Amino acid sequence: MRIHDPGAPVGVQRWCLAMAAILGLCHGAAVQAQADYPTRPIRMLIGGPPASSGDIGGRLLSTRLAERLGQAVVVENKPGASGAVAALEVARAEPDGHTLLFTASWHSTAAAVKKSLPYDTLNDFTFVSTFMTYGMIVGVRQESRFKRLEDLLAFAKTNPGKLTFYSVGPGSAHHLIGEWINSLTGAEMVHVPYKGSPAALIDLLAGRVDVMVDTMTFGLQQVVGGKVRALAITSREPLAALPGVPPISAALPEMEYESWLGVLGPRNMPPRVLERINREIREVIATPEVAQRIRDLGAIPRGSSPEEFRIRSEREIARFKSIVAARRIPME
Repeated sequence: MRIHDPGAPVGVQRWCLAMAAILGLCHGAAVQAQADYPTRPIRMLIGGPPASSGDIGGRLLSTRLAERLGQAVVVENKPGASGAVAALEVARAEPDGHTLLFTASWHSTAAAVKKSLPYDTLNDFTFVSTFMTYGMIVGVRQESRFKRLEDLLAFAKTNPGKLTFYSVGPGSAHHLIGEWINSLTGAEMVHVPYKGSPAALIDLLAGRVDVMVDTMTFGLQQVVGGKVRALAITSREPLAALPGVPPISAALPEMEYESWLGVLGPRNMPPRVLERINREIREVIATPEVAQRIRDLGAIPRGSSPEEFRIRSEREIARFKSIVAARRIPME
């Protein structure tokens, strides 16, 4: 029945008109609430501890985002379960844009290596935007006999089990990159997990582990400081801060990987709110001082559309699941 139907009884017509008015008021209130966003301080949860790369990136973004939105953006560190504690809280939050997750690519890798998670990695979240991307460094201590990646790979293939590589934990991107190299080359470098990069670096420099596989945000300063020799980076393009260090694809054409930091929210965020946050994040990234700070970290300033961000995560999950299967990595 149409809202106004001359053939309907008068009482029915009045009821329909009244309902139309109520629905119109509700729609108008919803649109106004979204237009007024944000109406209170925003919580930005980070799944890592203070001074981690996620924490540094999240605080860099939160300060500028608060200035643009006119509300405080309060960073809350919620480490635990490799970031799942913070992610679960955001997944359960109201999808009004006042609770956000600043997270790293572990969000994708966890879906490939965990038997189960307390949330759906893709469908329980709204993908808002990436903030920065960065390659991984494959390197050795300065005293190492390996000057080129090809030399290291040749030795590893003919001496299975003789070389070790470190990661910041089983199932991390660091771990999976090392196993990806093994899978592509037939090398058998042995994985040695650590609880963090600083402890792993100590053992690398002492000769107790042979190969670094670490993020640019940590490894760059070690290379620039003369402690580590970078043999390759996993991103597509060479990095200006590391002249002469080739992309790993020069030796392994099938291999390319960039880690990321970015913002997620609960699923079903209102389109107007999502569009506002995405736009403001990209404007923050475009400011010269923020872009330069990101580059100083060895990363690339890179915003994205929500769709591009989600597709990136889907592809990473599929890629790392194939590595887990090929290398028979036990799922936790």
